[in-house]
Amino acid sequence: MKRDTATSMMAALCSPETSFSKLDDLSRQIEDEAERVWVRRRLAEAMRALGYELVMHIVRQYPDLDPDKKAEGEEKAG
Repeated sequence: MKRDTATSMMAALCSPETSFSKLDDLSRQIEDEAERVWVRRRLAEAMRALGYELVMHIVRQYPDLDPDKKAEGEEKAG
């Protein structure tokens, strides 16, 4: 993956718009337990894939794009 693509993907992954919180809230409202469990499992899988696996794939190629390291740097500066 090219660096500019990785940078754009990381920005999108860390963006508030890429939040699953609304879907999580809505999934809790599903009345049928079996369906609710199924939906919540799929949601968890998607969150893991985006929130960890894809981020780590990018970080392995471009360690300086690691959002955790950026946050640590901001804490030290602040």
